[in-house]
Amino acid sequence: MNPEIRHKFNDFLTTNLNSEQKKAVQHNDGALLVIAGAGSGKTRVITARITDLILNQGVSPHSIIALTFTNKAAKEMQERIAHFLGKHTELPFIGTFHSYCLRVLKQNRELLDTPFFSILDSDDQQKILSGIITRSGLQKEVTVKNLSYQISHIKNHATDQEHINTLYAVNPRLQSLFAAYEQEKKASKCLDFDDLLLEAFALLTKHPDFRTKSQAYVRHILVDEYQDTNVVQHELLKAMALDSKNRFTIDSICVVGDEDQSIYSWRGATIANIINFKKDFPKTKTIKIEQNYRLVQSILDIANNVISHNKQRNPKKLWSDKKGNDRIKHVTSMSEYQEGDVIAQFANVAAKTQKLNSIAVLYRTHFQSRAIEEALIRNSIPYRIIGGVQFYERKEIKDLLAYLRLIVNPFDRASFFRVVNVPTRGLGLKFEELFHEAWHSETFLTFHDIAQKLIKTMQVTGSKKTALEEFCAVFNECKHTDKPTQALDHIIIKLNYLSYLKETFDPEDAQSRIENVKELLNAMKHFESTGVSTIENFLDEVALMQEKMNKKDENHDAISLMTLHAAKGLEFDTVILAGLEEGLLPSSRSLAQEESLEEERRLFYVGITRARERLLITHSRYRYAYRNMTDQLPSRFLDEIPKNLITQENASYWKTYDIATFASKWLDSKAAPVEKHVITFGPARAVPTNPITKEEKTTMTTPPKVPTFRLKQPVQHEKFGIGLVEQIEVKGANTVYLTISFKGGKKKLDAQFVRKM
Repeated sequence: MNPEIRHKFNDFLTTNLNSEQKKAVQHNDGALLVIAGAGSGKTRVITARITDLILNQGVSPHSIIALTFTNKAAKEMQERIAHFLGKHTELPFIGTFHSYCLRVLKQNRELLDTPFFSILDSDDQQKILSGIITRSGLQKEVTVKNLSYQISHIKNHATDQEHINTLYAVNPRLQSLFAAYEQEKKASKCLDFDDLLLEAFALLTKHPDFRTKSQAYVRHILVDEYQDTNVVQHELLKAMALDSKNRFTIDSICVVGDEDQSIYSWRGATIANIINFKKDFPKTKTIKIEQNYRLVQSILDIANNVISHNKQRNPKKLWSDKKGNDRIKHVTSMSEYQEGDVIAQFANVAAKTQKLNSIAVLYRTHFQSRAIEEALIRNSIPYRIIGGVQFYERKEIKDLLAYLRLIVNPFDRASFFRVVNVPTRGLGLKFEELFHEAWHSETFLTFHDIAQKLIKTMQVTGSKKTALEEFCAVFNECKHTDKPTQALDHIIIKLNYLSYLKETFDPEDAQSRIENVKELLNAMKHFESTGVSTIENFLDEVALMQEKMNKKDENHDAISLMTLHAAKGLEFDTVILAGLEEGLLPSSRSLAQEESLEEERRLFYVGITRARERLLITHSRYRYAYRNMTDQLPSRFLDEIPKNLITQENASYWKTYDIATFASKWLDSKAAPVEKHVITFGPARAVPTNPITKEEKTTMTTPPKVPTFRLKQPVQHEKFGIGLVEQIEVKGANTVYLTISFKGGKKKLDAQFVRKM
């Protein structure tokens, strides 16, 4: 090896690694567990360790393998190592678990019980499963995506047929479908992606000679993101590094990970792998890398405090040389609509001193983006959704909007062909071609007219006739002047749409889509409270928003919106964590089990550690939940942040000027706040009122002669309790009537008997 290259690399070790990183790089033999906290330079450690093995330890690149979870991560590692070694040095294998296992299987075909010639992609797999479901007559009971998810879930948790049979025992029908799937794969000489891991594991455990040979060849194993491994991957590594008596037989295995960032249990990942690594691999050395190179210390302080409440972890405390005061704020909003306004106005001010793409809004679930998106659109703030799609562009939302469009415009061909077979009715491509041809020749007829004509002329018969009649019947009781919520309720019930989502998609995806549908109803309820009272009006509002959204330049500087899961691995100067409320974060589904609650806390921890410079946490006092206004409790995780580490602000009665002033002071921005008369609480159409004075905010007890109220303003009545203002009527100089939504229903009251909160 060129001495100059070695000298340059050793100089890098001396000047660019801290003491713990260097220990992890230069630890030569045995099992090594590197606990690498967020932003601590774990990729630098892995790539430097591989380079050190080659340059300083004289290890052949062929005897080193490095495993990770994405091709992107593997490519980054390859590039870094190539930079150290120079262009002409051969690199070790660096790739995903699946790509490595595929290589092993191809090189040892003669040892396989069942030969294979190709790998099924997801489309091929779904075609096979679809055929099996159809032949079994279970089309109405089992969907392809759900069956695919169930099969993959079990394969990720079992390493042998006996274990698989145990997991399937609770569902004999699933076991029967699985057996048919395996038989068809065998006949087609194919494997799916999950099989790659299982077959490689079987190769090592069923063939002792091959295991010995493999361990003599592969002497050093490195694994990135170990907290994301599943049961099979962990057992596979044991088979690669240990003999049949669990004795260490290779030179080294080094796994790098952070159990505090284990957030993918729904994909099969298990935190037990990294927690129990020391038990499964003899004489494991543990090194903790706790210095963070990207975040200010004050943000790390709250991250450390929050995650310390988890029991399933290797204790550590991240620290940073970067200092900063007043970097974390917690803002309480009155509703999700005001929360959206706070975020939008904050972005407006921040844009004066920093690029929007340095700001991210993170939330627990996709449906939370809707109110935030609408606020950003109203304020002409460009944004992009990372790892998802904009709310009104999501499939289930577009499907339901298409049904509504057909109520308003029965000539709408695009909407008709979008939903005529959603949910699936057996009206396939040939039917669509027939319908399109008939409609093309009768352009002045509605879809309902064309349907009746095809039925009467017996061009559509049997099951297709029944399906078409059922589709048309969905619209029988609807008209374009109906209230949006009333019409959508009717459609959802008629279609049994929520059950369709549960049966069609895997559980996590289905739940997300159901939440989106409920959020669409919430949006409609909100629009209705502002005077948008018909389907036609609502569709117009959505169309206007979409047009404004579509006009934005894709290359333009834009704020990023994403779920906390999608944010893993990303970092931003400023992060806004929205919706820190019980039932959202932690999610309502996690409250019954301590393990699930700990994963929700890790999710919060991941969100906190995405913020390099500033962190804004928001929660709402009230939120629409399936069209009803509900009281929201602050997340229990907020109580785990010491009060001296975070500044709390109650924005419940703030207006645009107040928000802008707050943001300007915090960001030390010289941008002038917007004019005081602009009101942002609730929708853009809020009824203008006099500004709330500081005294009024403090006491809220002495109403003026003519009370001033805003739409969506919380109020209190002695008998009916707390409610939100839905409608305001001014009668003469001194009389105001309020229509207020209380928990017990709507009431119309004289404003003098109502107190502002």
